[in-house]
Amino acid sequence: MVTMVLIWLLMRFPHLIFDLDGTLIDSLPGIQRSLSVALGKVLPARELPDLKPWVGPPLRSMLGRIWPDLSEAKLGELLQEFRTHYDAEGFLASEPYRGAEEILSGIRESGSTLFLLTNKPALPTERILEFLDWKRHFSSVYCPDSHGKVFESKELGARLLVEAEGLAPNPDCLALVGDSLDDARAAQSCGAFFIAAQYGYGKVTEQEECPIHLRIESLSQLKEVLLQ
Repeated sequence: MVTMVLIWLLMRFPHLIFDLDGTLIDSLPGIQRSLSVALGKVLPARELPDLKPWVGPPLRSMLGRIWPDLSEAKLGELLQEFRTHYDAEGFLASEPYRGAEEILSGIRESGSTLFLLTNKPALPTERILEFLDWKRHFSSVYCPDSHGKVFESKELGARLLVEAEGLAPNPDCLALVGDSLDDARAAQSCGAFFIAAQYGYGKVTEQEECPIHLRIESLSQLKEVLLQ
């Protein structure tokens, strides 16, 4: 039954939007490494906690939740040191989830159009896509600081994407795949069918605020269906 549903989904949607971190790539190793370097330079007396429960929101929001006592000045320093390291080498630790290349290639070759919507800034996103040779898969990539407009949430980013690309905000022809509440909100805001990546860090299936139309346990699950 699940297989038939997935076949139907892949035949159904001419347009698919993918989240990046926690959906297509495991970005935690690189974030952990770069934040450890930044913390050592800015706040050497503090220890870096396990980041798994925190990964998902934009970095500034994530750090503010981990260390709510930080001043804006210290938070800015920490962010700058993180960006310097991550943009230069931390991004290289990003690991694609099993089946990611096959699912992207397969969907693109089937005739559907792929878009990327991420909270990650444009520079590291571009470098990750180049590193993985994934730029060819996406018609357009939307980051908070790309396309001439800065969006402060994925909801705004999703609406910008749909408007700029001339897509119909309709769950019958547009789907969004993501692992977080941010992604669920984005899908709801742009009228997309939401596919929840349960394997990611975002714990999206624990939220009840936004509807989930389909849950997937791995990208390999979609890959096997698409390429069988």
